[in-house]
Formats: sequence, structure tokens, C-alpha cells
Amino acid sequence: MNIKQIIEKAEAGDMESQSSLSHMYHEGEGVSKDYEKAFYWVTKAAAQGDTYSQYNLGYMYMSGKGALEDYEKAFYWFSIAAEKGHAPAQNYLGWMYRNGVGVDEDFEEAYIWFLIASNSSLTCSILAGKQGNANALCNLGLMHIEGNGVPESQSRAAHWINLAYIQGSERATEMLDDYELWDYIERYYI
Repeated sequence: MNIKQIIEKAEAGDMESQSSLSHMYHEGEGVSKDYEKAFYWVTKAAAQGDTYSQYNLGYMYMSGKGALEDYEKAFYWFSIAAEKGHAPAQNYLGWMYRNGVGVDEDFEEAYIWFLIASNSSLTCSILAGKQGNANALCNLGLMHIEGNGVPESQSRAAHWINLAYIQGSERATEMLDDYELWDYIERYYI
């Protein structure tokens, strides 16, 4: 399908075409990068219930790309996608609660959302050998490193971060180095 056909279908109200067109404008794939047009189309698709677009709309509000930065609106759209099982949206909710961005700081809620995100992709990724959303796993580890609403524990932190490391997460590798957690993995999690 060419860009003209995608635009025609999007203008006719086709949710998938609206979502695709938004992605194309956001990334500059087949069209010039244009965050305002990406925002326009992602808003249309999100309003029709497209989970991926709801997450992307939250991200655009969070980053200020294509829309004014608005953490409360980001939280709203991430929440909708998260309730539908979208692991990256669940991870962002945890991040927002942990850091008090767009919502009051709440470590318990943060931890819960990170746990949910770490398990959201578990069912569909077991066959691929993955153990859940790598960013959420790293964030669970970080909460144990910093003692954010949970006991400080290098071994618990190493456990969560190691699960992300097994997936090939570069962030996990950096965290294992930066926080000197390799010994905990060798001792407890080989």
C-alpha cells in the first residue's frame, strides 16, 4: 500500500491507517518527519481505542514531541494502554509514580506497575526465552538499590536486573557494572 492509499484510508477513519500514518510521520518513514502530523493522527487512532496509539500519545505528551509537554495527559493515556496490558505503558506508569511525575510520588504503586510490566510480556515471550519487560525489570532492581518503598537489597536488585540482562538489555549490563552487582549474580543466580 502506498502513502496516498494510507492517507485516504486514515482520512476515511480507518484506525490502523491512522496509527500507521502517525508512526510514519513520527519516524520519518516514507514521509518527512513531522511531529505535529504524527500527533494529529495518533490522537485520532487513540480516540478509537488503538492501544499502541494510546501508548504513543502518552509518550508524545511525556516527551513534548508534537504536543506541549503535559505529564497529566501522558499519565492518562499511559493508564488506558496499561490497563489493556501494554507493558511499556505499565513501565512508564511505574516510572511516573516512582518519580512523582504527573502524579503524586507513590513507591508502592510504582513497584506494582513495574511488577505488572515485568510479567505482561511474560506469557507471550516465554517461547522466545524472555522473562518480561526489561526496562521494568531494571526499574524493580533500581527500587531495591535505592530502597524506594522496599528494603535496600543488592541481592534482590541483582535478581531483577539479571533477568533483564539475560534478555540482552544494555541498560541491565550498565547497571550491573555501575552498581557492582556481578558478585551477587554469581553467588545466587547462576
